[in-house]
Amino acid sequence: MSALNQRGDAEPDPILVPAASIDPEKVTRPPAPMPVWVRLTFDDGRPERTQKGFALAWTDRHVQVQVLWEISYYRGARDFWVSPDQVTRRTIEPQWLGRSPEQ
Repeated sequence: MSALNQRGDAEPDPILVPAASIDPEKVTRPPAPMPVWVRLTFDDGRPERTQKGFALAWTDRHVQVQVLWEISYYRGARDFWVSPDQVTRRTIEPQWLGRSPEQ
């Protein structure tokens, strides 16, 4: 087995809102995902942490976010439903911001 495949098991999920509790009739989806910070909490003793992510959809009581997540031997995009108080908007600055035209 290569060293790439020896990273270990997938990271356990944070505390989530079960997808089954979301009413599909009340879901709003933006034209493009919105950049957000999401505060994830855990029930296994790990400290809470804030990660970059994107808001994919929301209801009046929940937000669906997508974050990079440790999945076995790689990091992949996962989406979770969380409470809106765990989410704040973030700004993605253009890559060229602050550069002179000659660069």
